[in-house]
Amino acid sequence: GINAEYGILGNDSLKRRVKKEGTGPNLEKGQQVTVKYSLLLSSGKMVDEDLELTFELGDGEAIDALDLTANLARVGETFEVVAQSRFGYSTLGRPPHIPGGSAILLVVEVLQAEDTPDVGDMTEGERLRIGDRKRKIGNEHFARFDYERASRNYRGACRFLDPPSYKLGEGAGPGSPELKDIQLKTWCNLAFSELKQEKCDPGIVAANRALEIEPTSTKALYRKGKLLELKGELEEAEKALKSAVKFDPDSQGCKLYLSELTKKITSQKKKQQRMYKKMLNLEESKEGCVGAPDAAGDGKHSRGQSWIEGAIPMVAGAVAVGAFAVAAYNGIRGISSW
Repeated sequence: GINAEYGILGNDSLKRRVKKEGTGPNLEKGQQVTVKYSLLLSSGKMVDEDLELTFELGDGEAIDALDLTANLARVGETFEVVAQSRFGYSTLGRPPHIPGGSAILLVVEVLQAEDTPDVGDMTEGERLRIGDRKRKIGNEHFARFDYERASRNYRGACRFLDPPSYKLGEGAGPGSPELKDIQLKTWCNLAFSELKQEKCDPGIVAANRALEIEPTSTKALYRKGKLLELKGELEEAEKALKSAVKFDPDSQGCKLYLSELTKKITSQKKKQQRMYKKMLNLEESKEGCVGAPDAAGDGKHSRGQSWIEGAIPMVAGAVAVGAFAVAAYNGIRGISSW
């Protein structure tokens, strides 16, 4: 009823009060909802006043204080929400206007709600409008270091900008240059936000899709290299950066990073060689053990050393197989515990 206050989660952390009743059915998840809202801090300071916002209900575009309460509303309804920070802008805040940990008050009027058409039935313009909106919201969350929410919005954007399997009907073309540009930006941004969360595999998938759209994208190649390095695949990372430098020879950032990767790979190989030699007791000694020049003084290594050096690749293979077996065992344990 009017002015009746309801706790959404059974406590005081998120409360909703109806100020004016609306008409028709309640809003539903997945609808495109347009509201006019004002946002105040608990101190009474006005942050946003009478702003219009369109968002997909239940898809993470709006803050939880709005997303979790709007589905109880109807078109034409006005309601207030009092929310603790975890339903607003969390400990990160929204600099410079909303400090981290701030409770907020929302005053919301529901202006419109429409069902979202199937992606396959939408025009390119409709997909571009919704997808680019989600991308920009992702950028806002990225700027405030909320990388999880940024990734969620970038993935939501890709559902419209770059639908899975391209199920857009018979004869659908590759899209306009504008659509291709926004697709590329969104996948690159998703790769970056996954990198920030150290989520290597989904980040690499995003970078690869960006490179399918534009194979010469140095930004996608650079981020793919970073993700591969984080995953421990240094040589694959080096390949990505070599391609980036090939496409953009003037990129100082790419050239510097490529140089760092090459040095790291060289250092890693030297460490591996020392380890293999130590395992095979190949360290040369001052007394002239296996591996020292032969008595004839011709500078050639002994037959014993030659045989053992030939065994180094076999030892390396055995070490790799053993490491793979341990990783597989640990992976099985991890899956069973999950």
